[in-house]
Amino acid sequence: MEENLRFKLLSAIKRAEEVEEKVDIVLKGQYLEAYELLRDSEDAGLTPAIVGPPGVGKTLLCRYYAKRTGRPFYWVTLDENTKPSHLIGAFNPAVVLDKGFSLEAFEPGPLTLAMIEGGVFVANELNRASEYVQNVFLEPLEERSYYIAHVGRVRATDEFFFIASMNPSELAGVHRLSEALRDRIHVWIALSYPDRDTELEIVRMHCRRYNLPKDVLDKVYTIVSRTRNHPELEKPASIRSTIAIAKLVAERARKTGNYDDDTIAEAAFNVLVGTLKARPGIRVEAVAKSIIMEALKHKR
Repeated sequence: MEENLRFKLLSAIKRAEEVEEKVDIVLKGQYLEAYELLRDSEDAGLTPAIVGPPGVGKTLLCRYYAKRTGRPFYWVTLDENTKPSHLIGAFNPAVVLDKGFSLEAFEPGPLTLAMIEGGVFVANELNRASEYVQNVFLEPLEERSYYIAHVGRVRATDEFFFIASMNPSELAGVHRLSEALRDRIHVWIALSYPDRDTELEIVRMHCRRYNLPKDVLDKVYTIVSRTRNHPELEKPASIRSTIAIAKLVAERARKTGNYDDDTIAEAAFNVLVGTLKARPGIRVEAVAKSIIMEALKHKR
């Protein structure tokens, strides 16, 4: 059994290496402007940060930038449990017992790999990391190197590019960036929820297998957009939610042949009830139902 699982794992790894990664993105409006700012920041030797709410495509844009510039892409989503070893790497205890603190025993982390391979590294949700972990980035950003005990100083290649990505400071769970780290970030790129036409283009791109009617997409967007400035919500629906509702509606309609409002309302509720975060004392189910009813009544 173990040998069979090992064979399946190796086969899956081989398939992943053989398939060229495809990055779907709508490069227009704010996304085109952000892409150009990333390019200009790198050309000027400046460190950029992309700031925006969850689900607006910050990491996807960075992945696309790495692909377009022909470089490996590394990223770590940071939180209060992230340790420096998750970024830099660590020694394998089993190998250390056999060969000591040698280079063979060291397993580099994604930041180290990006530095030596000349990759694009994204510190995702940087302002969720503790100041202790934030300090790990100071030397790579200032000196483009990092000293690892028992290994020596690792110097980044010229192609190494660091991008910070973070949520707005008003969102719960974020930490204050240390002044030392903030001083090393030079260009601040704001991403918000895209305009209606761009978001619907993104949804259509992700729903290519379906032929969703325009009026259905309009209703889905109206529902989602109403969550984004709702006074009873702390966390609204992202573009991922728009895509998820559209796909669920399409699948239901494919089986029933019906794109009626009941189908849209049911799909929207089943997505939003787990996506939205209501303010304290407010039931998210009630808010979701209210938004859906008002949006569909408005679109009739």
